[in-house]
Amino acid sequence: MVLSNLGYYLPSKLEYLCFDLYYIKANEFEEFLKKSQNTFIKKLLINSIEGQDILPSIKKYIMKNKRVKYLAISDSSCEYTFGSYSHNIKELFSLKYEVDEFRLYNIEVQSYLNLKIDSYNYIKEIN
Repeated sequence: MVLSNLGYYLPSKLEYLCFDLYYIKANEFEEFLKKSQNTFIKKLLINSIEGQDILPSIKKYIMKNKRVKYLAISDSSCEYTFGSYSHNIKELFSLKYEVDEFRLYNIEVQSYLNLKIDSYNYIKEIN
């Protein structure tokens, strides 16, 4: 609910927007994208943890409308088997055919960790 309403309050231009989305539903994320259609985001980072597939919505509302310059998407999941956790991470950056498709719309797909601003180092750097 909060995410879908956030789209109304975004300015027309953002330099950087980073989401950590837990158990996101594709329809809620799509609602956010619809409500933020007038916003251009230079760097958009999405870390989806245990959520539904949001890539079709990103293609429909972001890629086709060229609403970002740089994009990074990480999809994480955890599994508990035989007494231990395993953490699986998939990145859009590692899917060549997807990267090539976004490139056709002048959107540069990058690694999530390379695009993410480390707030500790950023503050240290500006002081």
